[in-house]
Amino acid sequence: MDDLPRLDNYDILRLIAEGGTAKVYFGIDLRSGFPVAIKELKLRHMGNAVIRDKFRNMETQLMLYAQHPNIPKIVDFIDLPERNQMFLVMEYIKGRNLFDYIRLEIGLIPEQKALPMFLEILNTVGFLHRAYIPHMGITNGVLHLDIKSNNVMLQSDGKIKLIDLGIASRLGTSGFTVGTPWYMAPEQWSGGTLGKYTDIFALGILLFEMLTGQMPFNSDITNPHDSRQEIRSKIEYYPTPQMNQFYPPIGSELQLIVERALAKSPSERYQSCEIFANFIKDYMKRKGYK
Repeated sequence: MDDLPRLDNYDILRLIAEGGTAKVYFGIDLRSGFPVAIKELKLRHMGNAVIRDKFRNMETQLMLYAQHPNIPKIVDFIDLPERNQMFLVMEYIKGRNLFDYIRLEIGLIPEQKALPMFLEILNTVGFLHRAYIPHMGITNGVLHLDIKSNNVMLQSDGKIKLIDLGIASRLGTSGFTVGTPWYMAPEQWSGGTLGKYTDIFALGILLFEMLTGQMPFNSDITNPHDSRQEIRSKIEYYPTPQMNQFYPPIGSELQLIVERALAKSPSERYQSCEIFANFIKDYMKRKGYK
C-alpha cells in the first residue's frame, strides 16, 4: 500500500494495469463514492515534453470532448508539478478486456457473436476518425493508433468500451513508430504517413484474432528485438494466413473481408470504418445474422 500514490478526494486502492508510459489504479472518488480508474504518467516520462503534453492535452481533452457511449468518461485531471506527478481520472469500466476474454474464457468468438461486437468497435473508431474539436486543432478527426484486444473492454451487458487514447494523433501524422507490434500497419513500422487506413489495419488484425483466437503475424523468437523484427517482416511481406486453418467453419467470403483490411498497401484497404462496416453488414445479411 505504501507505494500507491496519494491524492486528495480519492482513495487509491490497487494497481490494475501498467503500460509503457503509464500506470492505472483502481480507486474511489470520496466525494461521490463512485469507483474510478486513475491513470498516472510514469515518472520517467515527466521530463519528456512531448509525452507530457500528449497526456495533458491530447488524451485528456479528447476524452473530455469525445462524448460517445463506448469511450470512457473523464472525471478529473490532476497536475502536481511540485511532486512531478500527473493523473487522469476516468470512469471505472467493470468487466474484462477482450484479450482475456478470448485467451482465458472462450478461445475464439464465433462469427455470429463476433461480428456484431466488431461493428460496435468499428462505430467507435469511426467516431474518433470524424472528431471535430477546433480549439485543439482537430478538424479532420484523430487516429487511435493502438487498437488491440487489451484496449477493448467487454462489459457484463456485452457492450464494449474502447480505452487508452494515450498515443492518439491527428490525421496525417508521419514518422510515428509507436504502437503494439502485432497490430502495427506497414506504414506505422516504416514511419510513413498515417491515416484512417492505419487504424483499419489494426482493426483487421483484431477481427482475425476474435474469429480465430490467434494472431495472423506472430513470432516464437524469445529475444524481444529479434521477435519484433520477425513480426515486422511478416506484416510487411507475408500474406494473411487462412483463418480456416485455425477454425475450419470460417469461409472464403469472410476471409476476403479480413484480407482487404490487412492489405499491405494503404490504398487497397477499406478507406473508412463505415465502408468496412458495410461489407460486414452485407455479409451478415447474406448469412442471416442479426
